[in-house]
Amino acid sequence: MQSLAMRSAMICGAAARPQVAAPAAAATAAAPAPRPRVALRRSLRVAAAAEAGSDAPVAAVQSFATTVPVRVRGADGKLAEMPGTAGVYAVYDSSGTLHYLGISRKIAVSMATHAEALPEQLVHSVKVLELPEAGKDELQAAWKQWMQEAVTETGAIPPGNAPGQTLWQQRRPRQSKPEIRLTPGKGLQDLTCSLEELIDQVVKSCKVVAFVKGTRTQPQCGFSHQVLTILTESGADFEVVNVLDDVYNPGLREAIKTYSAWPTIPQVFVGGEFMGGADIVNQMHQSGELKKALQEAGAVRA
Repeated sequence: MQSLAMRSAMICGAAARPQVAAPAAAATAAAPAPRPRVALRRSLRVAAAAEAGSDAPVAAVQSFATTVPVRVRGADGKLAEMPGTAGVYAVYDSSGTLHYLGISRKIAVSMATHAEALPEQLVHSVKVLELPEAGKDELQAAWKQWMQEAVTETGAIPPGNAPGQTLWQQRRPRQSKPEIRLTPGKGLQDLTCSLEELIDQVVKSCKVVAFVKGTRTQPQCGFSHQVLTILTESGADFEVVNVLDDVYNPGLREAIKTYSAWPTIPQVFVGGEFMGGADIVNQMHQSGELKKALQEAGAVRA
């Protein structure tokens, strides 16, 4: 962890992320010789039972064959923007070979997890079928339809969907960003400015900052957990200040209430402006206002 003085230049003045280059289509994999029909049907039933387990009917959806794969990462190496809605997705490696066909409530989150846990060559491009209003049965039926098309096209079940395979369920633990410390830990008497001035410096210099009870990974109250979850799922680049850290942030729990004229914690500031506590932030998240504010502050891509 670092003090405010050490971190301000590093984390608070970062420029907005560059725009990702337009994704390029992945190469089409050469289809291997078809396996016998009986074996194919047996393998397909096993994979479908393991992944979906449903024979629910599904309305006509975009076909697997006509869906164009897009690159998972842009020319700058950053993850391309993916849909935050539910749907089905098919992941290809750098040679154009289909490796996994998945189903997700939030495609962007699933793809970010795969990209972080697996080699870049393996998670190279992806076909996406967005089904934002679909229920569980509809999602499973759409997945089964795409799986049937994929097996017909390639002659085999994607390796990641084979029975017993767990590679695509792997998650690599993230190294969380450390919390901001307002002081060096020597007490308020060692400061050359007031605590309120330090708070103002953090609020004005960080794109998004959340004053919470606890840390980024171990919030100490349900409301703080709710706020951190919303900011994380929004994809925002945000900072965290622990008001319960009496060593490095002495007196902050009451000082932040005075600063914002708001009686409760957590408190979220975006672009130097006070957004509110957990209830208001949640309402803004549901209405889309939070996303707009984050975009205007340069904390997420438009």
